[in-house]
Amino acid sequence: MFRKLLPALVLTVLTSGGAGAQDDVQEQGRAVARLSLISGDVSVRRGDTNEWVAAAINAPLMTEDRVLTASGSRTEVQFDASNFARLADGAELRLADIENRRYLVRLASGTMTWRVLRDRTAEVEISTPSISVRPTRKGIYRVTVNGDGSTEVTVRSGEAEIFTPQGTERLRSGRTLLARGDASAPEFRTDNAIPMDDFDRWSQSRDRDLERSQSYRYVSQDVYGVEDLDGHGRWVSTPEYGQVWVPATSAGWAPYRNGRWSWIDYYGWSWVSYDPWGWAPYHYGRWFNQVGIGWCWWPGRINTRHYWSPALVGFFGWGGGRGFNVGIGVGFGNWGWVPLAPFERFNPWYGRGYYGGFRNANYVNNSVNITNINVTNVYRNARFNDGVTVINGQDFGRGSVNHIRYDRNQLNNASFVRGQLPAAPGRESLRWSDRAVNTQPGAARGDERFFSRSQPSRTGYRLRISERPCRTYRGGRLAARTGRQLRDGMASGEATSAGATWRRAAAISWSAEGRGPNKPMAGVTRRLAGPAGPI
Repeated sequence: MFRKLLPALVLTVLTSGGAGAQDDVQEQGRAVARLSLISGDVSVRRGDTNEWVAAAINAPLMTEDRVLTASGSRTEVQFDASNFARLADGAELRLADIENRRYLVRLASGTMTWRVLRDRTAEVEISTPSISVRPTRKGIYRVTVNGDGSTEVTVRSGEAEIFTPQGTERLRSGRTLLARGDASAPEFRTDNAIPMDDFDRWSQSRDRDLERSQSYRYVSQDVYGVEDLDGHGRWVSTPEYGQVWVPATSAGWAPYRNGRWSWIDYYGWSWVSYDPWGWAPYHYGRWFNQVGIGWCWWPGRINTRHYWSPALVGFFGWGGGRGFNVGIGVGFGNWGWVPLAPFERFNPWYGRGYYGGFRNANYVNNSVNITNINVTNVYRNARFNDGVTVINGQDFGRGSVNHIRYDRNQLNNASFVRGQLPAAPGRESLRWSDRAVNTQPGAARGDERFFSRSQPSRTGYRLRISERPCRTYRGGRLAARTGRQLRDGMASGEATSAGATWRRAAAISWSAEGRGPNKPMAGVTRRLAGPAGPI
C-alpha cells in the first residue's frame, strides 16, 4: 500500500512545495493596470501590436497602451488600491510608464479625473501638451485637454503641483488653473473651481461605492480590485484559512471558466474573466471547495507582500495536437486547467527565462517541462466536480472558453506542464472580447507631444508580438517627431472672476514649499512622443 501511495506523494510535494511555497515562488513582474468600469464604446490600442481592440471589463493594461472613449462613453482605469483614472467621452489616455508604483500618464485629449482614494506612496504625473500635474495627496483632480491645446486643471479636493519649464505652482482645493500657449512659456490663469457637471457627479457616485467597501478588512492593500467583491458575494470564516470570500454564483459554476485566455506582453497567457468581480480572485490568492459552502477564494495572508499573476492555475493536457508553425499551435488534443488551492506551488510560464514571446520549440526544452501525472493526486481542486476545465486544444486562446465533457479516467494519464506553455498566440489571442471595435481610431485627435517633468523608464518597454525573442526593442514608441508646431492660442473673451488675469509662467513660478520663485528646472524639456511603427 505504501509503495502505491509513494509516487503520488512525491509528485504532490514537488508541485506544492510545502506550506511556504505560495510566498516563495512569486516575484514582482511588469506592472499591470486594469479596466475596472466601462460605459459605452471604449477601445484600447495595445502597446505590443499597435492594434485597436475593443475594451472589456477586467482587461489588463500595461505601459504604452492607450485608452480611447467614444462619444457618450466613459471608463475607469485602476492602477492599484488607491489610484483611479476616469475618462469622460472623447478622451484619450496613454500609459507612458506604470512601473514601480510610478505612474506617468499622458492625456492627449478630453477630460479625465484622477482619484487618489487612499493615502499611498505612488508617484503620479499627468502629462499634457502644455504642462504636467502631480497630485500630492489624497484627493480629486480633474484635467482637461481642449481642442485648441489649452489645459484646464481643477482640484476638487487635495492639492497638486503644476510643472512647467520655468518651475512649479501649487494648486489648492477649490481652484481651477487654465494654461494656454507654447509650453516653453505658457500663460496661466487661476480662478475658482469650475462648476460640477454630470461627469463629476458620476465620478462622485463611483467614489461612494468604493468607500463603502468592507473587503479590505480581510485583504492586503497590495491586492487591488477588491471593492468589486462586496456586491457579488459574502465573507465567511473558515477554521483552516480564516476569512474567505464566497461568490454568489449558480450551480455548476467554477473558477477560471467564465472568460477567455488572452495574450499580453511579458506574461503571455493571461486570464480575462467575464465575471463582474473577476480581477482580484483570478490574479491573487487561491481557491478551494469547502463542503457545505462551495467555492471559496482565500486572499492570502494579509501581512504578506502579494504580486499580480496572469492566472493562478495548473495546466495539463492529453492527446496529440498540431505543431507550432502557423497561428495558434498547441501541443495537446485537449487542454485543461485547475485553480490552485492554498499553498499549492505556482509554476510560472513567464518572467525570467521565459520573456520574449513564444519560442517555437519542441515540448521539452529549457522552457517547457512536461511530466505524466494523475491530476487528482497533484491538485486538490481536481477532486471536486467542476474543479477541472477542459477544452479542445485548437480552441485554446481563440475566444470564450467552451468547456467540454471528459472522462475523469483521462486525468490519470494527463501531462503536467511546468514552464512555458506549448501554445503559440494568434490574432484572436490579442482580443479581450468578441465585440467589434466601434471607436474609430481616427477619433484620437490628441497632440503627439507632451510636457513631462520625468521620463519613462526602460523597464516597461513592450516587445512587439511579431519580434523574435533575440531581437532587442528599438525604442520606436518614444521616437521624436520633429517639425510639428506647438498648439497655442485660445479664444479671447472668456468670462472670468474678478481679478482673474493671464500671467506668464515665470511670473507665478513658485516652489512647492512656497519659499519664493524657482529657477528654470534643470533637465526638464518638452517630451516628443511619436507613434509606434508597424507590427
